[in-house]
Amino acid sequence: MIEHSIGNTKLIAICAVNREKRSRFSTSEISKLASADVSSSSGVLSASDTFKIGLISGGAAGTVADFVLFPLDTIKTRLQSSSAARAAPELFKGIYQGLLPAVLASAPAGAAFFGTYDFLKRSVGEILEKYRPDGSLAPLAHMVAAAGGDIASSAVRVPFELVKQKLQTGQYSSVLNAVRGIVAKDGIKGLYTGYFSLVLRELPFDLIEFPLYELMKKTALNIKRSRTGSPQARLENWESAACGSFAGAIAAAVTTPLDVVKTRLMTAPPGKYNGVLHAMKLVIEEEGANALLSGFTARVMWIGLGGAIFFGGYESTKRALEPKFIANKTKSTQ
Repeated sequence: MIEHSIGNTKLIAICAVNREKRSRFSTSEISKLASADVSSSSGVLSASDTFKIGLISGGAAGTVADFVLFPLDTIKTRLQSSSAARAAPELFKGIYQGLLPAVLASAPAGAAFFGTYDFLKRSVGEILEKYRPDGSLAPLAHMVAAAGGDIASSAVRVPFELVKQKLQTGQYSSVLNAVRGIVAKDGIKGLYTGYFSLVLRELPFDLIEFPLYELMKKTALNIKRSRTGSPQARLENWESAACGSFAGAIAAAVTTPLDVVKTRLMTAPPGKYNGVLHAMKLVIEEEGANALLSGFTARVMWIGLGGAIFFGGYESTKRALEPKFIANKTKSTQ
């Protein structure tokens, strides 16, 4: 199912959803599905507790990752655009321009994704369960829910993303000026320029990153338990971070052409491109197919390092919070 920035909002939501889902299993069932650190606390914590822990942990990790690596996002955006900002003298100037709209988008986009994902996961899951009570169609329900979450969160994110990229490429000097300028030229609908390109980028990215992340964690855990001979062995924070980093980097590499098209649609002068396919065709005709890989290195580094920071930070914060939540719950029941 998370792009990283990019998708940190969705990582926050899905991690919370996954922890809520795990809390519904017994401790013995969880131990077969996840690492020992999850199973040890899920038997005590409620679904509400695990949701709060996931949300807080993801929020903290996502904020740090976004702030630390934002300069790479700016460089990537400038390299992908057709503006003067891609020129060497301008490439590294004001590398934190556009940070504010990126931060402001996090909470509402995450809420839109989580709300839609959770609703569709439950409703579609109930329908599919009637046909396959054994739960074999559950992955399909999750895929449908993730796609719906992407569509909903993109509707919230795209105005923020548009303003962010306009600022990154130097077209406006402030958030307010950017909003006023966009609305003056194209009306309110102008704030949704590039919406479909954002959705088309997010869907394949998520479908690549999350399954890879879960597969890598499962494989790494099995190898570690086999080598140590301990069925209770668990992944260290750096090991989870490495899995997230590799999964994100691979997804970023594969979806770079879609990201280039999104950037062009959002930063080009009005009327230059008429949709995703036209933009892709025109970029190839005018600049060659290699132009669709513009910013490739910066994007892979940004999301790869972001995956390491996010997933590592998420696991660290989660493990620090779980004992406190358990202690508070124990006190309240005494």
